Amino acid sequence: MGKIRNMTVAAVMCAVMLFLTGVHTTGLTTAQKNAINNKISNYQAENRKLANEIAKLKKEKNQQSAILDALQKKIANTQSIINAYNAEIDRINGVIAENKNTITAKQAEIEQDKLDYKKRLRAIYMSNWDSDLKILLGAKTFTEYLELSQLTDAVSQNDKKLIDRLKSEIEQLNVIIEENNKLLSEQVELKEEIKKQQDELKEQQAEATAIYNEINKQVSADTKEISANEAEIAKLKKQLEAEVTKKGNAASTFINPNTGFMWPVAGYYGISSPFGQRRSGFHSGMDISGGGISGRPILAIADGEVYMVNKSWTPSQGRSGYASYGNFCAINHGTMTIKGSSAKYVAFYAHATSIIVSVGQKVKQGQVLGYVGTTGNSTGPHLHIGIQKNGSWVNPYPLLRG
Repeated sequence: MGKIRNMTVAAVMCAVMLFLTGVHTTGLTTAQKNAINNKISNYQAENRKLANEIAKLKKEKNQQSAILDALQKKIANTQSIINAYNAEIDRINGVIAENKNTITAKQAEIEQDKLDYKKRLRAIYMSNWDSDLKILLGAKTFTEYLELSQLTDAVSQNDKKLIDRLKSEIEQLNVIIEENNKLLSEQVELKEEIKKQQDELKEQQAEATAIYNEINKQVSADTKEISANEAEIAKLKKQLEAEVTKKGNAASTFINPNTGFMWPVAGYYGISSPFGQRRSGFHSGMDISGGGISGRPILAIADGEVYMVNKSWTPSQGRSGYASYGNFCAINHGTMTIKGSSAKYVAFYAHATSIIVSVGQKVKQGQVLGYVGTTGNSTGPHLHIGIQKNGSWVNPYPLLRG
């Protein structure tokens, strides 16, 4: 009878052990969990693609901004040219106004001289200088008349001086009028050049501004899409995280009663690479793995504070030093007393597909830190857990499982 009872107890113990080592943490099927993790991966991949596009757009935006800056400088320079043109136009207007005054004065002088000369002609006529007067009256223009007057003997020396002065005044008047016409023509050309440059600059600036605004619009759209994806990722992760805290999973989120440390990946207890020496050198932690572990929540083994994080590992960072950890976080779990002995403990959680905590953040035991992945120096999905005791690496397994 005692033998049968012992066999029954043994069977029950085996069943409990199987439950502890094989149970999963959720009410979801493996296919459902894989589907959720695949969605998360797809959203993350899309976000990386969008982030690259945003970086490219920002580069184009910077280039376009430089074009706009150059155009602004060109506009300022053109404005200086326009100001110089306007100053020249003002100078021309001043000369034209001065010339008009001179023309008015000259015309008054000429009219006065004409009047004086008419009086002389009347005197000639009254003196019966008939033959010479007929010659003068045959002139077709006043200028020709003045020229013919010099050919006659009907005028005195004083009359000749008067005629010469009239001719000189008329010539000066014509020169001034011609100069004004030329200046007015220059004004027209300057104004046309100003309008041409202004129109050209406005067109270039409008084109550059349109491109700049289009880039801003695209960056904004991509940023919104990333935010939407991140919101979906957060919802999916919460769905997975909720499974960790469901009732009945206490056994799978094992806490070592001897140390108080929690097992970091609920339901997965396979060790693919233990602590200690191996072919490639000393392994400072242990690797927890198993089928379907990819994307599983990584749990804090104790309360603590995050003091080191890498959330954005890429192959370009290499696979040595801390880069070998890929996406990881390090948590200072502070001083803990285990079996009467106090020591400071720090834990490293490495190779995550993503880390969701930040430096300086306080965490509680069992809080989700990230999700199991294969980033950094890794050949497959697993969690590398490394623990330092008073600054020295120690075997995590006895602390976590006893």
